[in-house]
Amino acid sequence: MFDYTDFYIIDVNDPHYTALQVVEDDIINVILQKYKMILFTNQGELFGDPNFGGNLEILLYQTKVSQSYVQSQLYQQIADYIPELVNMNYSLNVAFTQDPNNYYDVMYIYFKLADYEVYAQFGKSIN
Repeated sequence: MFDYTDFYIIDVNDPHYTALQVVEDDIINVILQKYKMILFTNQGELFGDPNFGGNLEILLYQTKVSQSYVQSQLYQQIADYIPELVNMNYSLNVAFTQDPNNYYDVMYIYFKLADYEVYAQFGKSIN
């Protein structure tokens, strides 16, 4: 059985933030916290586990990286670091687009679990 507790790491500006909470024990919120950590961490940034992280900003600017490759990398991170999702139903989709007016490459990641949807966007100007 899994331990469904984690530190409460929700940002103060998040609309779901609860002051004075230290421990998160809701399984869905624990999973979402872990998922967000994967998204916003590059491999090598977590001391003691060089394989943890989605590398999304790095992958965004690589040539010939497909949506399916990024999606498979995220599925592998989820399998390795979010064991709570083993028997849960969720969806994950990755899409790329370009903003030709502002010279942006943009990556969108859509994650749905239960009634929660997490949308992430990565991209910077390359001019």
